[in-house]
Amino acid sequence: MRRIRITSLFALALLLFFVLSGCGSTNSGHTDHAGHESTEGSHSHDSLPDNKVTTASPDILPAFLDNFSETTRNLYAAVPKYEHILKELNCYCGCMEYDIPHDGLFRCFIIGIDDDGVHWTDHGGACGICMLELRDAVKMAEDGKSLQEIQQHIDATYGPNA
Repeated sequence: MRRIRITSLFALALLLFFVLSGCGSTNSGHTDHAGHESTEGSHSHDSLPDNKVTTASPDILPAFLDNFSETTRNLYAAVPKYEHILKELNCYCGCMEYDIPHDGLFRCFIIGIDDDGVHWTDHGGACGICMLELRDAVKMAEDGKSLQEIQQHIDATYGPNA
């Protein structure tokens, strides 16, 4: 019981750190040890590059997640499963106003999926707001909430009027 409490407090502290630190980029120019492609690319309006890595499938997480918590890795692993929901959710960290805007919360974690594989970005993992939105969306989807209920919660909790 005590271990669960300590783990919960650690996870809460980590999420609080992300919220307080805001969005940012880490590990720029990273090439992982498994030879996955990593490119620096689209810049935001404040010139922060997202680290991008391509893996062969959604089951293979990008190596940049080795530098993040287990909670973050687990949430990233849920992104492909909830693609249909995450693509419909707004992100309120400011990334939807970038020079090359994100078109929904999904884009904060995965740029796209095509014949070359899954194109991941570390943007969401380095952004407290993105992580909190993803956490809420995954939990609500697992609890059987509808897309409309999830959208209403995300907009009310993280939107401009929150």
